[in-house]
Amino acid sequence: MATKEKLIRAGLDLFHRHGIHPVALDRILQHAGVTKTTFYNHFESKEDFVCAVVNRFGAEVHSRIQLRIDGSHAEPSRLSVKRHMLNIFDAWDALFEHESFRGCMLVGAGVASGDFHDPARQAAIKNKQAILRTYEELAAKAGFKNPRQFATRFGLLVDGSLIARHLHGDRNEAQEARNMAEQLIDQAIAECEQY
Repeated sequence: MATKEKLIRAGLDLFHRHGIHPVALDRILQHAGVTKTTFYNHFESKEDFVCAVVNRFGAEVHSRIQLRIDGSHAEPSRLSVKRHMLNIFDAWDALFEHESFRGCMLVGAGVASGDFHDPARQAAIKNKQAILRTYEELAAKAGFKNPRQFATRFGLLVDGSLIARHLHGDRNEAQEARNMAEQLIDQAIAECEQY
C-alpha cells in the first residue's frame, strides 16, 4: 500500500474512533508507521491531511450511494426512483454494519468545530452538498415538482437516521426515517400525477 494511502487509512480509522480534533499528528504517524518528514512529503499540514481524509470518506460514501442508484440514469420511472432512493438507506445500513464504522464522518467533521470556516467543516459541507446534488438529480429525472426541496428534505431524513442510529444504536429510528422517506417520495409522485 502506498504511503499516502496508509496515512489516509490511518486517519479514517483514528478519526472514526476518537474524533478529528483529539487525534494528534504523532498518533497518526505511529498508526500509519511513517515519519513526520514522510507525512509532510504528502501533506502540507494536519489541516490538509484532515481535509483529505474527510474528502476520502465523502467520496467513498458517494460511491456507495451511486452504486445503490445505478441504472436510474436511463429515463427512470417514478417507482424505480422510489426504489433507488430507498436503497440509499440500505447503503448507510451496510456501512453501519461494518465493524470499523463509528458514524458519519461528514456529520462529525461538520459539528466538531464551532468555526464555520474550519477547513474540515468546509470539506464536510462540500461532500454533503455533492450527495444532496445526487438526490436532487434523481428527483429531477423523476419529474418531481421541486427537486431541490425534495433533496433537502430527503437529506434531512437520511442525516437524522444516521445521527439517531449512531447515538442510540437502534435500528427502529432508522427504519422510521426510511418510512418517512417513503411517504415523502409517495407525496412527490402524487404531486407529479396531479398535473
